[in-house]
Amino acid sequence: MVINNIAEMYILLNYLIAIIISIITAILLKLPIVPESPKRFSWTKSALFPTPIITIGILAIAYSMKLFWIYNGILLAVIISILSGFFVKYLFDYIFPKPNMG
Repeated sequence: MVINNIAEMYILLNYLIAIIISIITAILLKLPIVPESPKRFSWTKSALFPTPIITIGILAIAYSMKLFWIYNGILLAVIISILSGFFVKYLFDYIFPKPNMG
């Protein structure tokens, strides 16, 4: 099946590429791979959460606005995933502050 002149396989491939590159970017920016223990009450940013989740969300918004750009959206997926890694590292706490546990 084709969605907006792009096959579904390309869209799934773009999401997979975006997840992998966002995790690699977060690791290169010295974010921990997993949050500190106990993970249930941890507010630590990590490479596995929320970096790929933000990447997938922004990429889904771009695809819903029919922004595929060139190479069937692969270049857009790479750019968004790199930018989301930087966003989580440097701007995430300003937009989503940690709750007071007092």
